[in-house]
Amino acid sequence: MTIKTYMQKNMFPTMWELAFVASCFFIAKRYVIYTNFVFYLGIVVYFLARREISFRKWGENLHSGRNFWKAVGLTLLGFLAAFGMAVAAESLFPELPTGSIGLVRNTWGTLLLFAVSTIIMPPLAEEAFYRSSMIVTDRGKAALVITTLLSMFLYALEHATAPFGILTTMLLAVPMSIAYIKTKNVYVVMTAHFIANLLGNGLDVIWTAVSWLS
Repeated sequence: MTIKTYMQKNMFPTMWELAFVASCFFIAKRYVIYTNFVFYLGIVVYFLARREISFRKWGENLHSGRNFWKAVGLTLLGFLAAFGMAVAAESLFPELPTGSIGLVRNTWGTLLLFAVSTIIMPPLAEEAFYRSSMIVTDRGKAALVITTLLSMFLYALEHATAPFGILTTMLLAVPMSIAYIKTKNVYVVMTAHFIANLLGNGLDVIWTAVSWLS
């Protein structure tokens, strides 16, 4: 892949992300859940249209056997470890702002939007963009390191705007990046990412729904 091809492929999703991040400084927090959904939708549609991800291929990978699920399991364990490290770092320095981009859900509609935007869409959008599209694995070590760090930074910037928050969020991208580099299979990291989000944000959605109903 040439530099020109790389930049052309990643131009739209990068500009789309920067537009979303910029909007977070200007719009009311209660509206971010909508712009966040639009951001993910745009990324997913873009990579589906380019046929760089496929639900059919994802399904085939899910049925491909033990090696696939072993890679998914190891990736998930790495992600959980990184999450623990990020939480520990934030607890050690509580005075440092993270600039986390929060999603307000105060109605059933926004709770549904939260579920879609934090469980279903991130594995598709983030792994297609930050890992499969951004990380270059066939142009030498320098290109691999530079593009991996860039992908981790953009991943973090989509979640947090303060320097400390960006650093701790970049930790979460480490196991996903390593898994993609080792397997070169975006569906491994997509599956691990989906499971992690289902366990974390899925429980959040259930807890919120139960508390509202009670």
